[in-house]
Amino acid sequence: MPEFQVPLLADHHSHPLLYAALQKAVDLSEVFDLEEACDLISESAGKNIQLTVAHGWKDQRFEFPSLRLEQLPPLAVFNVSLHQLLINSQGQSLLAKTYGDSIHQVSNRRWYESHLPTVLNWFAHLTGSAESLHQFYGHLEALGVWSAEEMLLVGEQEIEWFQATELIERTKFWSAPETFDMLSHGARHAVTGLKFFTDGALGARSAALQSPYSDVSAPKSNHGMLIHSDSQLLKQLGSASHTQKSIAIHAIGDRAIEQTLTTLERLGPSRNQFPKIRLEHAQLINLQQAQRAKRMGLILSMQPNFNSDSVDYKDRLPVDYPARNNPFRMLIDQVEFQPGVDLLFGSDGMPHGAAFALQQALFPQHEQQRLSLDEFVAGYGSQSAQTFRVSIDPPNELPDSDV
Repeated sequence: MPEFQVPLLADHHSHPLLYAALQKAVDLSEVFDLEEACDLISESAGKNIQLTVAHGWKDQRFEFPSLRLEQLPPLAVFNVSLHQLLINSQGQSLLAKTYGDSIHQVSNRRWYESHLPTVLNWFAHLTGSAESLHQFYGHLEALGVWSAEEMLLVGEQEIEWFQATELIERTKFWSAPETFDMLSHGARHAVTGLKFFTDGALGARSAALQSPYSDVSAPKSNHGMLIHSDSQLLKQLGSASHTQKSIAIHAIGDRAIEQTLTTLERLGPSRNQFPKIRLEHAQLINLQQAQRAKRMGLILSMQPNFNSDSVDYKDRLPVDYPARNNPFRMLIDQVEFQPGVDLLFGSDGMPHGAAFALQQALFPQHEQQRLSLDEFVAGYGSQSAQTFRVSIDPPNELPDSDV
């Protein structure tokens, strides 16, 4: 089993407070069976008379039928992508006491994607604290990660918790525009930039694709979801230019990437008011789109661990899409994106840590996804002189050639 030594990584895309809160939740990431999941949830609920939260559920392994969900204690279950949330009626009743009738909209997929920052921040608030952040960063360090960018700031209190735990130098804060508007002048100064969403995620079949999803559980006409019309996105980005903050735009599918690039091109010189513009995820970017992004000086913030989506979501992706996911070789060799300069790497917490990301980078399913060790380290970068040893078990089968 080969062993590698890497610096402690800087994770350029995560949600530290949310994942700190979810450390107390039921982890379903390694569960393959509905009844095993229900047993874990019931066992956890026996220790807690309030809401039970589960995360890491992968619907390609098993579904949560509505009837079975209702038989469980008060419960909220996050899909591993975070872009799908199931809450039974008892769970909705509990959450409605704090968050009102909006909680009943969660099952409406368009409402959920449009209000994702709000919903994720509800759950970050549930058990988030300075103590949980301190514990979580200890957990990250044990996984080979030193710093983690917060892509959805919950509010001013989160900044205060980071300051109290002396973790403030180990993160950068990105905020939804509506959250930013509510911050004090001092808190706004601590925010690196604003975060926007244009589509959903592959795991929830809501990433916006040019071709329709292929599996039988999705309508044949399902191309995913653009959250905003072209004019709405242009207005949102234009309105943010006066802040003179950087912006990060979530765009996974090729249709969402196309909308984002076209909108940024329409902004023209006003783009220059943003110190930096990041395209988050960009998993299904094509050559022409990459060239346009390069010409505009965009930064691509991507996740090597998402190479596994080519296998995990082969059940739903159009036939040629798995090989197009995370085309790092095209981006580096043909378009000349440079890891650590305008190509950054993070995890989105799926999962955190150096080991899985490095395995996916060095031994991917598709050759276009491969990164060298130097490229991997440069793309993550580090703010720490400490190093971390990673042992990797190479796959038995060679990756697809993509030829």
